[in-house]
Amino acid sequence: MKKIIIIINILSSINTLANDSLFLNANKDYANEQYLAAIVKYDSIIINNLESPELYYNLGNCYFKTNEIHKAIYYYEKTLKHNPNFNDAKENLSLCKSKLIDKIDVMPELFYKKLWGKIKNSISFNTWFILTLISIWTMLLFSTYSLFKSKNNIVEISLLSVALMLFIITISVNKDYLNDRSAIIYATSTDIMSAPSEKSTKLFTLHIGTKLKINDQIGDWVNINITNGEKGWVLITDIKEI
Repeated sequence: MKKIIIIINILSSINTLANDSLFLNANKDYANEQYLAAIVKYDSIIINNLESPELYYNLGNCYFKTNEIHKAIYYYEKTLKHNPNFNDAKENLSLCKSKLIDKIDVMPELFYKKLWGKIKNSISFNTWFILTLISIWTMLLFSTYSLFKSKNNIVEISLLSVALMLFIITISVNKDYLNDRSAIIYATSTDIMSAPSEKSTKLFTLHIGTKLKINDQIGDWVNINITNGEKGWVLITDIKEI
């Protein structure tokens, strides 16, 4: 069993080193303006089930340079899904959106919802998770210490409150991540229908690169809404889920 574990670890290390080398070579291709070659190498890394915000960001840059704006948007969105504070990706995404045909207004959020969203997105889920674990362990250690020393209820209550708040935020961020299904339109244009059928009424038309929120799916049809609140059904073949 130990030999098997060692072999697996060695193979994993070799695979990681190979992908690191591939990543560096892809970066060199990008620096040399060989964007298509870089894309092939970056895609090879993703095929090996490895991902990172930097990898998606570099792919977005490659597609931006080759003027495939919808693909650039897709990978910048992937970057921000893994790291909401990747400012370069935010700036490039904003630039890409300015080139789209569809100019869609954003529905204003209630103040408390906007504030809550900013708090949750201020750091990544992994960081929230680590902070939660640290706060829980700190509280447990202090509680154990208090069994043998004089109790300080104020400190205990404060630690409990912080741990509880961090736990709530972490659960909420994780729920958002799991439930947040969104997609980018990859078809040149697509009709948004009133029902999951080509025979239903056409509500409006969207164009390549526009982001959609996925609410439900029935067969080959996906129920979506856009940032101005409009809803409808679109063929799944016309979009790519982030």
